[in-house]
Order: sequence, then structure tokens, then C-alpha cells
Amino acid sequence: MIRFIIGLLVVGSMHVQCKAQFSFKDKCMELNQSGYMLPLKDSGEVHSPMKATIMSAIIPGLGQVYNKKYWKVGLLYAAGAGLGYGLKINTDSLKGYQSSLIAELDDDTTTINYLYPDLAVDKIRSERNYYRKTRDQMILGLGLLYVLQIIDANVDAHLREFDVNEDLAIKPQPSFIVVNRRVLPSAGFTLRF
Repeated sequence: MIRFIIGLLVVGSMHVQCKAQFSFKDKCMELNQSGYMLPLKDSGEVHSPMKATIMSAIIPGLGQVYNKKYWKVGLLYAAGAGLGYGLKINTDSLKGYQSSLIAELDDDTTTINYLYPDLAVDKIRSERNYYRKTRDQMILGLGLLYVLQIIDANVDAHLREFDVNEDLAIKPQPSFIVVNRRVLPSAGFTLRF
């Protein structure tokens, strides 16, 4: 299968040109005392990933504010509000079905099922189990959201110093192949690292 794909690429005159460009500016690196190269900071501001992580762990969204990704805070709190609302709805429904099930199953004849008098015991039990499962999923979702926002703050802080410029892109460029003294156009692209 791989040979077939490679054959199609060769026959179809696909031309892929990869170039690795490494350029270091005069002031971009310095040696520390142990001899390792360290990047120089242009400004006096030090952006700490650990600080962003701790801030997000203490107050959700604070690490995103520290990283100046304000739009993520809105998404975070909107998702948290949605999960919190779902948690409240499912918890209230669970309590209602649980109290109805207790009223149906106790041996006291004076206890009356006021909430769901027309439902059978099996249906009440089934609905209670459904709302319990959904409530547990909402709790898990809130926990996952909390952990993901901490990870996001840490990764954003690490990538803050990442240099994204024109050289870090895939750029389509026309290319030509000379076959038997004939110039044939071919599709190609350049990858620059």
C-alpha cells in the first residue's frame, strides 16, 4: 500500500521541498555557568508557568488572566455555569425520586408519595438511577473542567515565549520539473523549520 501511494506521488509529479532554516540572532542566546545555552529575555518581565498553574489552581480562570487570554475566562465560566445548572437540576430530581421511592417502600401506611403517585416503584427506581448517574457525570465534568483549565494555563504560559513568525508556516509555491528537456509544472509545498 505504501509503495502504491509513493508510486502515485512520483507519477503524479508531486514535488515536496523541505527546508530547515535555523537562524540565531546575535543576542538570542547566552551561556550560563554550567555551559548550557539559555535564551535571553528582551524585557524585565518574567512569565512563570508555575505561577500561572498555581493561580489557576487557587481561583479558576486566574491563570488565564495572568496569561492575558481573557476570552478563555468567559468560556470557562460559561461551561462551569452550564455544568453547575445541570448538577442542580439533576440533584433536585434525584432527591424527588428518592423521597418518592422511600415513601413507596416503607412499611408505614401513613406515608404518601405526593410527588409521583401514578408511577410504579420500578419506574421511580429507574428514574432515580438515571438522575443519579447524570448528576455524577455533571460532577465529573466540573472536576474535568477544573483540571483542564489548570493544564491550559500551564501550557499557555509555556508557549508564551514561543516565536511564531512568517518562517513557521506551510507555504504553497509553484515548482517545475525538467523531464527529457521539457519543463513540467508540478504541485509542491515547502516546510520550513
